[in-house]
Amino acid sequence: MKIEDHIKRLLSDPDGLDFDGLRRKGIALLQDLSSQQWTDYNLHDPGVTLLELLSYGLTDLVYRTDFDVADFLTGPDGRIDFEAQALYPPPDIFPNQPVTDIDFCKLIYDQLPPVDDVWIRKRGKTGLYSVFIKPHESLFESDSRSDCEALRKDVLLLLSMYRNLCRDVERVSIVRAQVYSLSGEIEIDDSRPAAEVYADIYFSCAKLISSGGQIVRFEEALAQGMSWEQMLEGPLTYHGYIADGHFKQANYEIDVVNLITLVRHIPGVRQVKRLCLRRDAEDMEYSQVKLKESGEVCPVLGFPQSAAVLQKLRLIHGKSTDPLQTGSQEDFQHVPGRYADQLHEEAKLYLRKLEFEYDAFRNNEGQLQRLLKLPQGSYRDLAEYGSVGEHTPAVYGINHYGVPDSYPPEAKARARQLKAYLYPFEQMMANYLASLQGIKRLYSSDETLDRTYFAQYLGNEQVPNLEVLYSGHVGQGEVDAVLAGQDTFTDRRNRVLDSLLAVYGEVFPADALRRYDVYHPDDFGHHLIECKIGLLKDFCDLSAGRGQAMNLLLPYWTGENCAPIQRRVQLLSGCSGQVVGRKLVQALNNDEVKFISDKRYEGQLERQVDYGKTKPLAWAAEAAPQPVLSGLPFGTLSPSLLSAGIRKENYSVLAEEGEQSWLCLSLDEKRCWPLLRLPSADAPQAARELRQRLIGLNKATEGFHLLEHVLLRPRVAATQHDVKSDFYAHRVSVVLPGFTARFRDQGCRAWVEELIAQNLPAHILPTFYWLDFAFLAQFELRYARWLELVGVVNDPAALDQAAAELIAFFNTVDAYHTNRQWM
Repeated sequence: MKIEDHIKRLLSDPDGLDFDGLRRKGIALLQDLSSQQWTDYNLHDPGVTLLELLSYGLTDLVYRTDFDVADFLTGPDGRIDFEAQALYPPPDIFPNQPVTDIDFCKLIYDQLPPVDDVWIRKRGKTGLYSVFIKPHESLFESDSRSDCEALRKDVLLLLSMYRNLCRDVERVSIVRAQVYSLSGEIEIDDSRPAAEVYADIYFSCAKLISSGGQIVRFEEALAQGMSWEQMLEGPLTYHGYIADGHFKQANYEIDVVNLITLVRHIPGVRQVKRLCLRRDAEDMEYSQVKLKESGEVCPVLGFPQSAAVLQKLRLIHGKSTDPLQTGSQEDFQHVPGRYADQLHEEAKLYLRKLEFEYDAFRNNEGQLQRLLKLPQGSYRDLAEYGSVGEHTPAVYGINHYGVPDSYPPEAKARARQLKAYLYPFEQMMANYLASLQGIKRLYSSDETLDRTYFAQYLGNEQVPNLEVLYSGHVGQGEVDAVLAGQDTFTDRRNRVLDSLLAVYGEVFPADALRRYDVYHPDDFGHHLIECKIGLLKDFCDLSAGRGQAMNLLLPYWTGENCAPIQRRVQLLSGCSGQVVGRKLVQALNNDEVKFISDKRYEGQLERQVDYGKTKPLAWAAEAAPQPVLSGLPFGTLSPSLLSAGIRKENYSVLAEEGEQSWLCLSLDEKRCWPLLRLPSADAPQAARELRQRLIGLNKATEGFHLLEHVLLRPRVAATQHDVKSDFYAHRVSVVLPGFTARFRDQGCRAWVEELIAQNLPAHILPTFYWLDFAFLAQFELRYARWLELVGVVNDPAALDQAAAELIAFFNTVDAYHTNRQWM
């Protein structure tokens, strides 16, 4: 290590934020601003002294600003709340939904320990694939406990949970085992017991033959220099890192050359003279075994059940041509069978130990959280403030000693005047430190945050003898109120959230949402904040699972089971996430409200109103403490009421004799509906309640259903649907309500279609259906019947009939509704 022989020269801050730089800049500003009145810039000048004090105070702010980022995010408990900061650890942000066949092989191999190997075969470009599972087989055939049917159901359950859009499992096959043993001659040394080497050879070869996937413990992967990005690529594995090598092989083939290479690296093995695979039933040896095209039979290695078969694989000592023996060679020359039986039993014990350790490894999760080393910081009370007045000469009388009591009142007044003069500077510096303390709230997904600037009240503890200068009651609330007048909260908060989304390469479509939003004209900024925070909080699932489909084995209408793209598009389009995976017509047609046509709604009105006789409604500034309406007028709803009732300018009143008025809704220049007759004083509150109710009903209806055509394929061989040849492969139908206030706008429809198409996987072609209420209700009725059957394979004929009804419905509405396709 090089030792410096001199003290390095103190260099000035290149940004000019050290004491000298701040002082020079302050002097320059003073000269520019007061050169006509003040020409003395000597050190003894009190103005220069105050400038130096403020420069000194600013260096403290600069020093605290220079702390590590982790320190700003660390709480009083010494920890960083990474979830609140929208900073996700590697196991959450790096893995993705399984996409490729290799991803699904790794997923099955990792999460189902009873699986020794898995491979997938596609059926052309239909999106259908078959899965072949080789179950775990013990080397001791009598110990095999594989329940093939239960394993098949577990595989189907797992694949349904992670199913991708426009992909489905055609069948899951459990392959049969074809048992082989080893034969040949291997030279070993005396570093390990012969039985232990024998067991190690059989176990290693068995894993290579039966279990193609190779799992490496996370600790070992990190020790080998593998990064988290490499180790967590693809789906998240819980038991260790799984390489892609084996699953990339197009053909399953066992070559003895690979076995020989493996055996040579086993401790205790000196040389492999000959090694073959042997089938005892055929009494034949093989140097290569290939998997048949049917994929229904797979080779496995079985431990010899008898000592005689065990001798087919001979272990010899390097200096002898006789079979390796333990103990006195003379003792075994007369009873060779005794040595073989002993070797057989000892090797079996060693082999059981190896199998137990391997099974424990496959069934126990690797402790990823224990291996993670996330950033750590030191908690600092960044908002703590010390007055710069404490560093003034005592003769100034503004430090904690104050002015002596013996001084005349004039001297005390001048000291208070100087303290008041310095107060704005001190308050700004204290607020700056409070903002440093508030960084972890500002750069977070905190939904309760209501400010982007932070302030702190300065009292006698921070600035001695300051509170006597305040007139009246002054506290934290008053300081916050002053700063709030300068805080453009929604604009600054949105820009901060944009920077947090940019960390993950995400851009929120705020401009398009602002153009088509009709529900938040007075508070769009807060609505935009809610959407961005919702996206940040669920970003890992919504990003990694963008191509994931709903789970066909779970109920759909609960709101929990849906494709992540549905939740993602809801957030990006400003729609409510509460309607995802639910019936869209339910909010408009229930025990409280009925959806009817405009003609029927107009027929139940008590009178007709001329729009020219009404007066615009004067909207109340605040809501009344008690509600005026108990429900919708007439308990019914129509398309025009749903769309026109959300706009304030459409409401008007028609005064009658006495204190009564009609609350009216203008649909256009010719139509004006009298909705309610009520006291004139209650009209503004009734309009407010009705408008909010209609906005809520619009939001509760704006969602979409995503139907994958591959799931509508015939399940019975004799069934034929009236569709084109390219109907099933990589196609989806997107069903949306076309009668809500926003979705009646053709421009908004085009934007939503583009949003959905951009977020769908590139190979999927969507077809959009904008339905009115009656057609949407019919679709959801047929869709619900089909969903009840799609997860059950017991009645394929009924499922085909339900699919045929859905296809017929689409062929019907296509003639009446725009059907746009995105290429």
